[in-house]
Amino acid sequence: MATSSSAAAPALASTTLSEIVREHQTTQLEHRRGTEQLRRDAIRDIGDLCDAATTSLSTQLTRVLDNQREIESLSHDCAQLVQQHARSTAKWTRLVDQFNGALKELGDVRNWAQVIERDMLDVAATLELVHSSLNPQNDAADPSVPASSPPVL
Repeated sequence: MATSSSAAAPALASTTLSEIVREHQTTQLEHRRGTEQLRRDAIRDIGDLCDAATTSLSTQLTRVLDNQREIESLSHDCAQLVQQHARSTAKWTRLVDQFNGALKELGDVRNWAQVIERDMLDVAATLELVHSSLNPQNDAADPSVPASSPPVL
C-alpha cells in the first residue's frame, strides 16, 4: 500500500500544481487586463488634461494678444495726441513771442514819442526865448502871445 499511496500523492500534487499554475495565470491575466485598463485611463486622462491646459492657455493667449493690440492702438493714439499738442504748443509759443515783440515795439514807440515831445517842448521854449529876446517890447504889448515859461531841461 505504501506504493500506491505514494503514486497517488504525486498525482494529487500534480493536479494541485496545475490548478495553482492555472490560477496564477488567470490572476496574472486579470492583473494585466487591469493594468492595461489603468494605462488606457491614464492616457485618456492625460489627453484630457492636455486639452484643458491647451484650451486654457489658448484663451489666456488670446486675451493677452487682444490686450496687446489695444495697448498698441492706445499708444498710437497717445503719440498722435502728443504730436498734435507739440504743434499746438509751438504755435502758441510763436504767437506769444510775436505778442511780446509787438509790446516791445509799442514801448519803443511810446518812449520815442515822449522823447520827441520833450525835444519839441525844448525847441518851442528855445524859439520863445529867441523870439522874446529879439522883440522884448512886442511881448509886453501883445496880449495874444502867451507868457513864455522857462525852458525845461
